Amino acid sequence: MIRKLFAGSVVLVYLSSNLIASQAGKMSLKTRGSVEIGVQTYKYKYEEEVDGASFMEESGPKYGFSVTGIERFADEYYAIADIRYATGDVSYSSASGTGDVTDKVYEARLLVGKEAEVENYLLSSYTGVGYRMLKNDLRDLGIGGYRRTSQYIYIPIGILHRFHAGSSGRISTSIEYDYLAWAKQTSYYSDIDPLLIDIANKQKHGYGARISSAYEQEDWSIGLFLNYWKIGDSELNDYYYPIVIWEPKNETKEYGVQLKYRF
Repeated sequence: MIRKLFAGSVVLVYLSSNLIASQAGKMSLKTRGSVEIGVQTYKYKYEEEVDGASFMEESGPKYGFSVTGIERFADEYYAIADIRYATGDVSYSSASGTGDVTDKVYEARLLVGKEAEVENYLLSSYTGVGYRMLKNDLRDLGIGGYRRTSQYIYIPIGILHRFHAGSSGRISTSIEYDYLAWAKQTSYYSDIDPLLIDIANKQKHGYGARISSAYEQEDWSIGLFLNYWKIGDSELNDYYYPIVIWEPKNETKEYGVQLKYRF
């Protein structure tokens, strides 16, 4: 599905640039130093899989905000610092029960990029480092529930395409691959019984992908985004031998809309 979305985005950018590039826009295509405040709403779905079958699923709407600082240096280089927070009550379903639980997402990214104007459009490449934390509280389900924390450190590698749209706007589209450098899932079993030990499972295999496209004016923008993660099985943990504990392979999908104000 992600490959199809990537291919569709590339085709859309190519066709749109040919249709609109002839319209000389007043807004510069270059990234400018600024601060952006954003609000977003999106659909969230997380699913774990064991032996090819669904093991656990969470889904529902989330709402959040972001703060982004952009700084230019030299003529074609820029740096971005970005933080995001989102939360929402999502539906939980597994063999152990169903109900609504509270999810919270924290994310921070530091990026550096290089851009160049080519004829009537701009191309940019960027990379950096990102940190993502997901917290959910299964205690909302009642007896036997516990807190879970998932943490990723990843390396984003992306490209951005930008072209004029109309007389005063522009369209920016980015496609990104996220290399998973480190991940850890912590289960706070002490919430069930103080005599139990909290378990941390390391996850070494996985990747992420992002697609976003936005219509931009000088001081605001609105756009769509898709964030995707696919993580493999964690290492086995035999702390409670002979019971072996691990985190199953999982997928995360986030797709929604974001509005930003720039100043």
